[in-house]
Order: sequence, then structure tokens, then C-alpha cells
Amino acid sequence: MEEKDLNKKDNNLIDFCNGNTNTTETLYKRWSPEFYFISYKYLKNKEDAEDIVADTFEKLLNMPLKKRKQKFIEDGIDLKALLIVVVKNKSLDKIKQKNNRRRILVNIKHLIPTTTKNKVWHHFSDDLVESMLLILPEREQQMFKMTLEGYNRKEIANALNLSLKTVSNSLSSSRSKLKDSIDYFY
Repeated sequence: MEEKDLNKKDNNLIDFCNGNTNTTETLYKRWSPEFYFISYKYLKNKEDAEDIVADTFEKLLNMPLKKRKQKFIEDGIDLKALLIVVVKNKSLDKIKQKNNRRRILVNIKHLIPTTTKNKVWHHFSDDLVESMLLILPEREQQMFKMTLEGYNRKEIANALNLSLKTVSNSLSSSRSKLKDSIDYFY
């Protein structure tokens, strides 16, 4: 029976590497519950865990057939093990992204002098932060929002085809402009 399972597994792998979408659907149905629980263990959020699993399989589907054959047939990489690592890494990236966004928003809020700690003020502060970003030039807004999404300066530079120095200078300028606008109103 183990030999049949091995042959079935090999057939599924070969079908997947040849671009058979039914095989990918079969693998999704078989592995997605396990991948969901792995992601949920890290994120503690149903929607985020579901998104991670969907993104993982989307990434798998977008892999070129030539690369599939090389990785999984020629190099003998275990497909399920690879996907587990992808799910774990995507989950950890999501946590990093949320933590960076939270840290940046907290730092911006500390620039706003507060004399009261009620809930209305906190909602007002959140709206104010969003409005304040509108004073920045479009490119600086884009970079600052990427920072809020958890991208580091090097990733921003690569994504926007800019030098690391340009990104650093722009983000520094953005913070300065935001601080000046707060000083203007207070």
C-alpha cells in the first residue's frame, strides 16, 4: 500500500510539474487545512491565515513549469515541506508588517501633544495621522505608506528603483514635514 501511495504521490507531483490544475486543486484541498492551522498558530487571525494560505497556493500556481520541474523533479525538493516553510515565512512577515505599522503609528502619535486620554481623542488622532500624510508629495506618501506596511528602506528602494540614500533622505524629510505640520497646528 505504501508503494501505491508513493506512486500516486509521484504522479501528482509529475502532473503538477506539467501544469495540471486539477492536481493543484487536489493538493490545495489536501494541504490547506494543515497550512491554515500553521499560519493561524502565528497570526491568531482567521482572515489573515486564510489569506496566507491562498497567497501560498497562488505563488505556487504562478511558478513557471520549467522551474517546477527543476525544483521538484530534478532537485527532488519536497513540495509540501517547501510550502510549509513558505506559509511560516509569510506568517512571520505579516507579523513583522503589523508590528512595524503599529510602531510607526505610535511614534507619529507621540508627536501629537495630548492632554486627554479618552477614546474620542484616540479616534481623532488616527484620522489626523491619515490626513497628515496628505500634505506629503505623492512619492514621499508612497514611501511613507510602504514604511507603514512594514517595508524597510532597502525593500522600498528596490521596489521603487531608487537609491537607498534617496529613500532615507525622503523618509527623513517626510518625518520633518509631518513634525512641522504638527507644530503649526499646536
